[in-house]
Amino acid sequence: MHALLFALVLSAEADAAPIPDAAPLIDAAPLIDATPLIEATPLTDATPPANFLPGFAIARVRTHQPVVALTFDACATLKQNNGFDREVFDILKREQIAITVFATGRWIETHPAEAKELAAEAWIEFGNHSYSHARMTRIPRRKAREQIARTETIIAGLGRRSVAFRPPAGAWNRSVVRLAAKWHLPTVEWDVISGDAGGHIGAQKIVATVLSAAKAGSIIIFHINGRAPHTKEALPDIIRGLREKGLAFVTVPDLLHEPDAQPISARPAPFGYRPLRDRKRGPQEPKGIVDEHSSG
Repeated sequence: MHALLFALVLSAEADAAPIPDAAPLIDAAPLIDATPLIEATPLTDATPPANFLPGFAIARVRTHQPVVALTFDACATLKQNNGFDREVFDILKREQIAITVFATGRWIETHPAEAKELAAEAWIEFGNHSYSHARMTRIPRRKAREQIARTETIIAGLGRRSVAFRPPAGAWNRSVVRLAAKWHLPTVEWDVISGDAGGHIGAQKIVATVLSAAKAGSIIIFHINGRAPHTKEALPDIIRGLREKGLAFVTVPDLLHEPDAQPISARPAPFGYRPLRDRKRGPQEPKGIVDEHSSG
């Protein structure tokens, strides 16, 4: 915890880690300062065991511990239920890889059996990914609050509680971070983007991208909602490759609570990030589109 408190004195600008091939759509916004958010209510047994929350979205942590956090978004919107990658789940279960699933409330509602199956596994933690994958920076604060609150209730119905909040499309600003903090949730993004969303990149490229970028303290983003067809092909080689690099797997809360962990700010992204695409396959998506399930 002392290491986490030390992170508060870091300059967000000096420590901000670039997100490979996932540049924000707008770079003009000033960096968010690294001052802590003051909690309005005391912690209880129903809240995560953190005594402070950074005033920025976390991209990764600086740590000497040889660990990384694999995260899987389970997205659904009001118009798209999407699916469930059973083979991805089976690989992770066979290997007993600790992961964090960031689920939207809509995905849990439309996949109740699968959500209960995930919740039954001790090696899986749940994160809040909003209710309908709404761009949190583009909706009124009242609706943004409802997006988080409704999903918290749904996750609680699984007998779980959220360990972090991941804004859809990676769109965040100070207001979003402060809003998540009202539920004692750190805002967590990523520093390694697998590029699996939408199937624009093949398995070999996904493997190469992750293994070349991942390092101690990395947070890696994948998808498990049926819109990432090559993840199941890439995952075994990624797991093997990360282990060969001497890296072990932990959940997001375990990563944030490593003894020497220093949270590093993600770059400001008020409108979110472009998808990672294989340049040989075509141009980048137009601005404003993150992937096929980016709009709420």
